Amino acid sequence: MTTLPRTLVQRIEHWATTKPNVPAIHGKKSGRWVSLTWAEYWRNVRDVAKALVALGHQPGECVAICGANQPEWVQYQFGIQAARGVPAPIYGNATTAQMGYIVKDSAAKLAVVDGVEPLRKLLDGEGDGLFPPVSKILFFDRFEVPAELAVRLADRGMSFDEVLALGRAQDDAAVKARLAALDPNETCILIYTSGTTGQPKGVEISAAGQLVIGEGTRDFAPQFYDGSAEYHAISYLPLSHQAEQLLTNVVSLQVGGQVYFCPEITQVRDYLAEVRPTVFLGVPRVWEKFEAALRGRLGQATGFKAKLAKWAMDTEMSCFEQQVERGVPARSYQPLRRRVAAKLVTNKVKTALGLDRLEIAITGSAPMSPETQRFFASLGITVFEVYGMTENSGAVTISDPLKPRFGTVGKPFRGVQVRIGPDDEIQVKGPNNVRGYRGLPAESAALYTEDGWLRTGDAGTIDAEGNVKITGRLKEILITGGGKNVAPIELEFYLTSIVGIGQAVVVGDGKPYLAALLALDPENLGPLAETAGVPKGTMAELAANPKVKAHLEREVQTKCNAKVARYQSIKKITVLPKELTVEGGELTPSMKIRRKPIDQKYAAEIEAMYEGGTLNTPDAHA
Repeated sequence: MTTLPRTLVQRIEHWATTKPNVPAIHGKKSGRWVSLTWAEYWRNVRDVAKALVALGHQPGECVAICGANQPEWVQYQFGIQAARGVPAPIYGNATTAQMGYIVKDSAAKLAVVDGVEPLRKLLDGEGDGLFPPVSKILFFDRFEVPAELAVRLADRGMSFDEVLALGRAQDDAAVKARLAALDPNETCILIYTSGTTGQPKGVEISAAGQLVIGEGTRDFAPQFYDGSAEYHAISYLPLSHQAEQLLTNVVSLQVGGQVYFCPEITQVRDYLAEVRPTVFLGVPRVWEKFEAALRGRLGQATGFKAKLAKWAMDTEMSCFEQQVERGVPARSYQPLRRRVAAKLVTNKVKTALGLDRLEIAITGSAPMSPETQRFFASLGITVFEVYGMTENSGAVTISDPLKPRFGTVGKPFRGVQVRIGPDDEIQVKGPNNVRGYRGLPAESAALYTEDGWLRTGDAGTIDAEGNVKITGRLKEILITGGGKNVAPIELEFYLTSIVGIGQAVVVGDGKPYLAALLALDPENLGPLAETAGVPKGTMAELAANPKVKAHLEREVQTKCNAKVARYQSIKKITVLPKELTVEGGELTPSMKIRRKPIDQKYAAEIEAMYEGGTLNTPDAHA
């Protein structure tokens, strides 16, 4: 087994040496794919590093990065790391204030931005005094800087090509020395927490911690090591999130795989059809949108086609369950009926999605509904779940590849331990745990128990097979007026499984019963209107339609209340006229719900749900 270098940067060098002419990263320019080989990738990383040194960058300093997923992103990231710097990524949808906070907190003296809008936010934050002026602002591609911004930018801007040219003009000695001094245990990237309960915190992540996860893929996906499959992934989730860092950088550098960059999440379906990846990571919301679209198409089938589709999906699900009980890979259990179902239906569905070459489907960042996992399993796509936090370098557990148990998040990676502490808290010990938060010693100390286990803040259990199950978030537990503890996340799963519901927030802390704020799914307004028996309309129009609300109340009864105990039942709903957004303060940049701001913003709507009667909730499951 080949011994790989102990830092991510030096792994690029390793692949540049062992397979210099093989493509490594791909991006689109003017609608056409442009690729870099491993040798070209490594050359550019070194040149970025040399340019940074020439610009006065010192070891340990942070460089802020805000931009869409493109090849330049990772070339800057690893160039910064090659210069022994620390990238401090910022979400592209961050507000000026959020960007300003990270630039100041990281003490970045250099910034990298992709296009007019991130540049505008950076300069606005600088002008508002949110952080000291940065010395240079580096770009991805060249772009036309509006006159109003050009004045404030002055002579500080540099395009990616200019950065490379500057680096190539420098001597190699300084960067060679910095590369030689790289320590896998030092902070190599600063990933900021989502800020659901306050200001984001900069998590100090090391190469060593991340590579615990990378090495764990040997157990989970041996096909990428024995040569039976190649690693092809689409990078489209924000690189400011550790989940995408793992897929785009850590695992790809573990196996020497290829990454295709998709700058707009809305374009991912088109990219799937072109790339046909062998690995695909989708947060639950992405898989749910695919599910809604597929259910809509399958629902249009009639007669023989409808019966064939149902038979094929039932057959695949039955074979999947037998395969799991045997504990063998799918390719090792292929009875005739499964092969026929695949040829007639399921393979065609996967091909239409661009997932016909798929080896590994993954979900993470938030828990996934078992119903959604079962739906995809019936189409021959097993969606494996990864659980972790930024503070664990992004991952702790992953579904057992041979015996995945839906509704759990699987078993710990090799070398990682999980235990259930007081209040059913999931606690973690392992080399993937981070040292703490930048500049916050008290918060860093509070992250760990006295005996050195990291507190996740998640409540859970461990089943007889060793699978971890998430039951809620300790800080998000609602305590009703009757003294019942309720984890809203389970109920929100059920609510968002209703066709037409895009977002759900369960409320009821200190109240006599639970209620929910529902935001409609803009991609499913048509199907919602059809099932509710009303004309098609805008989100606001459907939200205000009494027939839509009545339909959703019925769906809440069957899709949610019928599955839970009586005290967990949703008694009232309010349909919001618009989505919850980052700009509106209801979501974090990583699209997590910010419960306290939502409670404050919709206080009147929430109070109104505690006046008068309630839904006719059955007494079953009490």
